[in-house]
Amino acid sequence: MEKISECLDQLILEMRESRAYQNYLWLEEELEKDPELKSRVDEFRAKNYQLQQAENVDLFEAVDSLERDSYELRKNRKANAYLEAELEVCKMVQKVQQRITDEIRIGVPEY
Repeated sequence: MEKISECLDQLILEMRESRAYQNYLWLEEELEKDPELKSRVDEFRAKNYQLQQAENVDLFEAVDSLERDSYELRKNRKANAYLEAELEVCKMVQKVQQRITDEIRIGVPEY
C-alpha cells in the first residue's frame, strides 16, 4: 500500500501542477475579486450539483430551467471562463477515475 500511496501523491502533484488546474485557480482568484458575480456563479454551481444528485426529477424541465438561469451568467466572460476551467478540471479527474475503473476490474454480479 505504501507504493500505491507514493504513486497517488505523485499523481495528485502532477494534477495540481497541470495547466488546467493552474488556470482554474487563477480564474477562481479573479472571480473572487467580484463578490456579486462569485455569488451568482456559486448559486449556479450549487443548482447544477443538486440537479445531478436529484432523484425523481423531471430532468427535461430541470435542465431547461438551469440553462435559462445560466444564459445571462454565461454571457459574462469572467464567469464563463471560470465555469469552463472548472469543467476541464472535473473532466481530468473523471478520466483518472475512469481509467482506474477500467483497469482494476472488480466483478459485480448482475441481478
